[in-house]
Amino acid sequence: MPLDPEATREAVASSLEDLPFPWSGAPVETVGWGFSNVVLRVGADVLVRVPRTPEAGDRSTHTAEVLRRLPPLPLAVPEVLGTLPAGPRLPFGAVLLSRLPGAVVDDDVARADREAFTGDLAAFASALHECGDEPLLGLLGAHRADRTVHPLDALDTGTAAAAADRLTGRERQLFERWATAYRRWLADAELVPVHGDLWPGNLLRAAGRLSGVLDWDEARIAPRAVDLCGVRYLGHDVADEMLRAYAARNSRDYQLLHEETGLAAVRRELRGVTWSLRHDDPGELEESLDKVRRSLHEFRLPPA
Repeated sequence: MPLDPEATREAVASSLEDLPFPWSGAPVETVGWGFSNVVLRVGADVLVRVPRTPEAGDRSTHTAEVLRRLPPLPLAVPEVLGTLPAGPRLPFGAVLLSRLPGAVVDDDVARADREAFTGDLAAFASALHECGDEPLLGLLGAHRADRTVHPLDALDTGTAAAAADRLTGRERQLFERWATAYRRWLADAELVPVHGDLWPGNLLRAAGRLSGVLDWDEARIAPRAVDLCGVRYLGHDVADEMLRAYAARNSRDYQLLHEETGLAAVRRELRGVTWSLRHDDPGELEESLDKVRRSLHEFRLPPA
C-alpha cells in the first residue's frame, strides 16, 4: 500500500483528535517505516502501528487480541490502548500501544550479568510456554480439530527446494539431513504458546535487567524451541546458559532441548529464503543462505 509518510502522520493526528484519549494534541512523529507497517510515536508514551497491507492489517488485529489476552508475565509487554478506525487515509486502521521503557538488548548487556539475563529470559519463556488460558490458546490456534502446523514452522516445498538447489557438497547433505530430521520432529513435537520471534532485537532492558518483550506478531502455538533458538544471536555461551536455565526450571532434558533448538534455528533462517523468493531479492537471498549455512554448521543435529 503506497501510504505517504506525511499524509499518514496527519491522518493519525486527525483520528486522535476525534477520540477521547488523554494524549490528543500531543506531537505525532514517524519512528519506523517498514514493508508491512508504519510506526509512529505520540508524545513520549504511545506508539501507533499503521498496517500497510491487508495481510499486515489482519495480523495487527490478531496481535492486539493476543496482547489483550496475555496473562501476567515476568517481563512487561505492550498494552493495547485503543484502535483507530479504517478510512481513506488509514485503509487498514491502526493500533495504539503503550511504549515500554528501556533499551534494546545487545551483547554487552547480556554478558554484563549473564546469569541474571539468562535467568530472566528463562523465567519469561517458561511462564509463557506453560500458560493454559483457554481463550488465549484458542486465539493462537490450539483448538483446531486437526493438528495444523503454522506456516512459519512447516517447511514448504518451495523453500526447501530453493535452499537445496543453492547448496553444494557437504552443505547440501547437511541440509537434506536436517530437513528429514526437522519434519520428523515437527510431526510429533509438543506445541505450546510461543512469542515466535524471541531474539535480542525484541528484548528490552532497564536498570541492568531484562524488562520487556516487544513485537508479538508471530505469537502462535509451536514447539518451545522456536523461542529458545533466538538467543543464539548473542553467542553460543549465552544460548547454552539460557537452555540450561530453562531445562532446570522446567525439568527438561538439556541435551534434547539443545538438539531441538538446533533444528528450529535452521528453520528460522529459512524464513529469509522464503521472503527473498517472494519478493525477488537476490541480495537478501544470498544473505539468508549464508545464515542457513552457519546454522547448519553451528548446531549438532540428531544422528542420521
